[in-house]
Amino acid sequence: MFVVHRRSLQNALFLGLAVVVATSGGCVGLTAQLLYWFHGGNKIDPEFKGLKDKRIAVVCVSNTSSFGPDSFCSLLERRVAAALREQGDKIDLVPPDEVADWIDSNDWNQMDYREIGRGVNADMVVGLDLGGLRLHEGQTLYQGRVTLTVTVYDMEDGGKVAFRRTIPDFTFPQNGPRHATEMSEARFRSLFIEVLSKHVAKYFCAYDFEEDFARDAMGVGG
Repeated sequence: MFVVHRRSLQNALFLGLAVVVATSGGCVGLTAQLLYWFHGGNKIDPEFKGLKDKRIAVVCVSNTSSFGPDSFCSLLERRVAAALREQGDKIDLVPPDEVADWIDSNDWNQMDYREIGRGVNADMVVGLDLGGLRLHEGQTLYQGRVTLTVTVYDMEDGGKVAFRRTIPDFTFPQNGPRHATEMSEARFRSLFIEVLSKHVAKYFCAYDFEEDFARDAMGVGG
């Protein structure tokens, strides 16, 4: 009788998958990541590492008319700040309440993130520009969609743009909408914000390779 060790089987499966992807003209980057995982690594480096040892303000602006502490935009900027604090190495976050107080006190016109950066003494500002936000697909289905541009302004270099990425159509869940009977709208909105915030944090913090395959799993159940 042959005894197959779990790790050996796992290695064989991943190596086989990498070979299939490579020989079928698949993504070279995916093949490299599979081989990296096979050799024991499971962390993906962030695209931008410049937030380390910096004082960071996270600010979100939406093209909708919904404002206030419970708006999608406000909740997203708080959750992104929390994700950076949880995952980031030596990132000093300006408290979201301090950012909100400065905006309320200075009648900010939502045109220049650099004003907030100077106002709260931030070294860098992570600006989140939201557009096309929706939570529903029809009247009885939930599926979140949004366009998001993430921009980092370096206040120590005159407010120059240090990093920018646009997500033209972020969709959750990707594998299809959820029926409204599965959960409340508040619960779905919270899940959507959680997944989107973690996606943003990946630009700046190392993350587990497996997380790229786990997005829709969060949307299952209530």
